[in-house]
Amino acid sequence: MSARPAAPVEFATLALDGELGRGGQGSVHRVRNKRINESAADGGWEVVYKEYAPAVLPQVDAAALAAAVALPGRLTGEQGRWLCEKTAWPAAVVRRGGQTCGFLMRAVPDRFRFTLRTLAAGNQGSPRLATLEYLLNEDAYVAGIGLTVTDRDRLLLLADLATTLDRLHRFGVAVGDLSPKNLLFALAPQPECFLIDCDAARTDLATVLPQAETPDWHVPAGEERATRHSDTYKLALLAVRLFARDQSTTDPAALAAIDPALGALARASLGKDPAARPTPAAWAEQLASASGTLKPGRGPKAAGGAKPAGGAKPKPPIGPATPRPRVNSGAGSAGSAAGGAGVGSTAAGVGKVLAAVAAVVAVLLFVAHRDDSHPADARSAADSHPLTVSHPSHSAGSSYRTPPPDPTLSSTRPRTPTPTPTPTPSPSPTDPVATAGVGDCFFDTGTSGHADLTPTTCTTGTFKIVRINEGSTDLDGCANVPGNDESVSSKRYSRVLCLSYQSSGGDSYHARQGDCVFGPNGAGPWSLLSCRTGAFKVLAVYRSTSDHSKCDSWPHYNQWRTVSGPKGADQDVLQCLSMVFPDDAGYATVRECLFKSGSTFTNVGSCDRSNVYVTGRTSTPNYPAFCGQDASTYWRSNEFPDLGYTVCWRWR
Repeated sequence: MSARPAAPVEFATLALDGELGRGGQGSVHRVRNKRINESAADGGWEVVYKEYAPAVLPQVDAAALAAAVALPGRLTGEQGRWLCEKTAWPAAVVRRGGQTCGFLMRAVPDRFRFTLRTLAAGNQGSPRLATLEYLLNEDAYVAGIGLTVTDRDRLLLLADLATTLDRLHRFGVAVGDLSPKNLLFALAPQPECFLIDCDAARTDLATVLPQAETPDWHVPAGEERATRHSDTYKLALLAVRLFARDQSTTDPAALAAIDPALGALARASLGKDPAARPTPAAWAEQLASASGTLKPGRGPKAAGGAKPAGGAKPKPPIGPATPRPRVNSGAGSAGSAAGGAGVGSTAAGVGKVLAAVAAVVAVLLFVAHRDDSHPADARSAADSHPLTVSHPSHSAGSSYRTPPPDPTLSSTRPRTPTPTPTPTPSPSPTDPVATAGVGDCFFDTGTSGHADLTPTTCTTGTFKIVRINEGSTDLDGCANVPGNDESVSSKRYSRVLCLSYQSSGGDSYHARQGDCVFGPNGAGPWSLLSCRTGAFKVLAVYRSTSDHSKCDSWPHYNQWRTVSGPKGADQDVLQCLSMVFPDDAGYATVRECLFKSGSTFTNVGSCDRSNVYVTGRTSTPNYPAFCGQDASTYWRSNEFPDLGYTVCWRWR
């Protein structure tokens, strides 16, 4: 894969060759004159173009789409190739007249299509996408449309999907709208899945369009959408329904009949506490193990498959139930097994990783406080220990070292040539640095010189992962990540966790000069939000002080606030704030000139270009009597009544 993201493509340069499909967001078209990754040995892949509908375009976050396109360039060559083998990932932004109108992506490989058998004798119809929704029906229907899918196939499809989710999460990607409509499957050369509609994914917490969910595939009410935990929830829904042959059940009985441990995983994954759900890696390991107990030819009856539960919505059989597989009607593209030789070996590889770290019960970190005057301290610290931590908000620079850990647990190379026996896989918690995903949270119970991360639910006082940089130990990789307060670098796993402190004061803790915030007048968390009327603009941010007299010299200052930080008051912040009034009358003083247009007052900087001037001002809103014979304008804030006003004015 290229190290640089593809440059935007002008719509006028595309040679379109027919519409492939149309939905609520837009339409998809063949492209004759473009290919992806043309320098590859297999000549690259065909391209399709997704054009957003005119009604959808105003909601498109062009920056988020560009960030998604740039993701493969941030990965290694193998990782980027894998991403494009497993997903229809956005490959290039398409613009029309300088405005984003859609994107290019890889065409679906032929192995993820099948020819559906119809009622008409000898009529096989045209190849269509092999979406997993076809498998959420009774076996008679599945066989009737020309598919032969065993329970072992279903386990391996799920194992491949779980492995894919685990790796995407490590890249900072949450699928979000994970449903059978957005998942394709193939049975040859091995059972595997392919993700489409990837512009709906959440990449580094950014999303191209507002998150939506497929009916009957939504997370519990009140839960955040498009997170690692929501993906696990929907993976469990799919596993349950795939074995129940049902499109809406949440009963794991049929799955438990295949493997009791999978039933337990499903129940835990469908719980309402997102942080308590098992990881996709745990799913991949157990699914691979369960598939090994079934012979390749065993079908649903021989495997003890349960009858579909009540409420199932199977489609009626369309033709004779001749058990002939129809998936993979076209030749598989080269490189289809990039990153591993099929799902079995992939899942087994995940199991080996889990086994290697299962004995680690705590992660001991040493803290390298940032100090630009001593850059060598941080470098030497990183070279002497597998894990380092950076706190960008710290002003003092010093470094600490923990006692050397047991080399059988932390060393990347054995001290002697004698091979270390591989530990037996254990259900105990694994090393959080190795298994953590974007959106996970930790308590840091260590000191300023010794951090100790403990996985927990995302609540106040915790650190939340907002980005993971794979294949790197560079702490500076988190420097420009929004909200980053602490970064953890691991030599052992070659990854950097960018952590954001979850302050009791809300995400306004991360506000910078020029941002806007708002919250209750008194105790309670405040939020970052757009700079609209009634919000507060941040004039200045000071750390390690509560002296709000520092705000007095800032123009239009009218509110101060302190927000608590981690590890004591030295990381608290003081924010100097200015109310965003409807117009310039909000800060106008007596005898100041303004330009009135309609109901809006603007300070144009010159009385010669103004048409009114201010004759009076009071902090009582809607008080025209105060102005006597002069005209008035007013504004009030229900939350901050002291900042309301009535301004009197006359024509010049």
